[in-house]
Amino acid sequence: MRTKTDIRFDVAADPGQVLDALMAVEMLSEWSPDFEDARVAARDDEGRPRRMFIQVSVSNTPDMQVWEFGWSENRMSWEVSDSTRGIKGGGFFEVSAGETGSDVLLHVEQYMPMPMPGFLRKKTVRRSYEALVENFIAYAEQYPESEAYDLV
Repeated sequence: MRTKTDIRFDVAADPGQVLDALMAVEMLSEWSPDFEDARVAARDDEGRPRRMFIQVSVSNTPDMQVWEFGWSENRMSWEVSDSTRGIKGGGFFEVSAGETGSDVLLHVEQYMPMPMPGFLRKKTVRRSYEALVENFIAYAEQYPESEAYDLV
């Protein structure tokens, strides 16, 4: 089943700090309830992650994925290039200057080949990304300080 999620939110930090927090992809498990392990496999000439191996919890079962990243001045995008459970898709964080920090758009499109009623899948996915956003805001506002964050 294909799902699409868009969430706009504010972060009380400048766009550079938010993008730096996003570039620290090894820290995903600190602020995301569904990501358990993340390791960078390759970086570009500017030191930004290009490829990553990540373990994701999908419906309480592990999925090993490979992500490919793209970077621009105000956007971090990713695409799932391989998944042990056949998950496909990707998304992006787009960051712009706001009145009190940064305005951020999270956009995710996924295809999950798991049987589940559509309304239930959409609700579950939306709830997961809302928790991710809440945790990311706290993480990005305190970045680069490394702490253990309470996951929602």
